[in-house]
Amino acid sequence: MKFIFTCDDVGAGDDRGRVEQFEMVTDWLDRMGIPGTFFWVPRPGGGRPSDESEVWMPAIRAARERGHDFQLHGHLHECFEFGIPQESIRRHAPEMYKAYDLDPDSHRRAWVVPALRAKFEEAVEIYHRAFDAPPLVFRAACLGICDNAYQAMHQAGLRYSSSRSINPAGTGYVITRKPELEAWNPDYSGVPFEEPPGVLEMPTVEDLLIKGIGEDDFDLVLGLFQRDLGHYLDALGEWPYAIFGSHYYAIARDMALVTRLYETLFEWLADRGVDEWTTFGAVLE
Repeated sequence: MKFIFTCDDVGAGDDRGRVEQFEMVTDWLDRMGIPGTFFWVPRPGGGRPSDESEVWMPAIRAARERGHDFQLHGHLHECFEFGIPQESIRRHAPEMYKAYDLDPDSHRRAWVVPALRAKFEEAVEIYHRAFDAPPLVFRAACLGICDNAYQAMHQAGLRYSSSRSINPAGTGYVITRKPELEAWNPDYSGVPFEEPPGVLEMPTVEDLLIKGIGEDDFDLVLGLFQRDLGHYLDALGEWPYAIFGSHYYAIARDMALVTRLYETLFEWLADRGVDEWTTFGAVLE
């Protein structure tokens, strides 16, 4: 079994501090012998295209030379730009849905295929300028996607998406400690599935650490990861690869604690037959 270590939000926030956090993570991955797939934001907040960033692009090029992979993460990196995030996320992040709930019709009107296709086309164009190749995989910001988005991305030449989370309740429990979110209650098994008209959707394991943890949370969160990954591996069966989700800044925020947790988890995975880490680029090209 191969695992793909994915890491979101690279390119968002054009400041040196964020780049240094990214470099901390790539240095750690290099030491671990793990190539990462980083989801890169092409036009954060509608500002300057990310391929023009003199802060980010040198670090990204250096990481690519060391074997790291970059794929496409949204367009402007707005949560509802390609559809609504999974409804189960509302249980621990209700504030994210407030603007949508106030005027859902205006959001739905923005999700017509021609408008979404124009977003994809610009995102792909920026990506191509940055990496001299088309992207292979798309991940929506905040995992917000709709049926029309799959049609639009297919028209824009994209055939793979990783825009769904297997068990958002796990993250919800770590953040809120609401007892009703603790149980295994997945939205998806994790087995990839096809969305019309021909996009393979590949759900990812949740980032339980996105809001941070304390030392006292180590055993709890490790146990939740092990539980969720155990169910995921059982569901995948003979499927050749699995997907692990993370955010570079959530790792770098408490580097020693988070990497210790991940390294413990990865040893646990190795004992269960995960013998190789790879990238989306390597798997899908």
